[in-house]
Amino acid sequence: MHGLNGIRNVLFDLDGTLVDSSRTILDSVEHALQSMNIDPAGGPPVERLIGRPLLDIFTDAFGMPRPQALEAIDRYRARYETLAQAGTVVYEGVREGLAELAGGGYRLFLATVKPTPIAESVLGDLGLRVHFSGVAGASMGPERREKERIIAWALDTFGLAASESLMVGDRDQDIDGARANGLPSVAVSWGFGSDGELEKAAPDYQAGRFSELVTLLTERR
Repeated sequence: MHGLNGIRNVLFDLDGTLVDSSRTILDSVEHALQSMNIDPAGGPPVERLIGRPLLDIFTDAFGMPRPQALEAIDRYRARYETLAQAGTVVYEGVREGLAELAGGGYRLFLATVKPTPIAESVLGDLGLRVHFSGVAGASMGPERREKERIIAWALDTFGLAASESLMVGDRDQDIDGARANGLPSVAVSWGFGSDGELEKAAPDYQAGRFSELVTLLTERR
């Protein structure tokens, strides 16, 4: 297990970790599928797919050829932009917790499968951007979409040492991506990952509330 004493930088996932955007995501995915005459019921429950890259959702879960999947992504994004943050809720304790961590000397970053400009908009609309030193998201195209590559891109872009950085997320890809980049990880239980999924991913630490995450870090300062 990695220790946390030398951690200076905290990378956060977005959907399922800081915000509950499930209503907006579900609506946008279903809209994209229906607009292309595909029955959303023909694939797995969409709520289980939240946090996965859109290209993988449309190709793997719904069997679309790549060109059709890319069109579905465009339709998804158009719908998502229309809905904005109307259906998105900041999880309990996040606003206060981010402020406490930033005020306590931690540098906070976002590492999300949402494209960087969209992630920036979400943070800005919800009043959370002020706490973050940088935002690392997926590319607008499918080139950088896996969480492992997004974390690597964040470390490189912002000049972060893996030994001084921590990843916080709610899905196995967050934990696996952190491990692949040499980062310790905290799995949060309030998001979209199932208990079995997170247990199998074997995070270094777990938190059941955002305040527990804050305590985990501030007690080591």
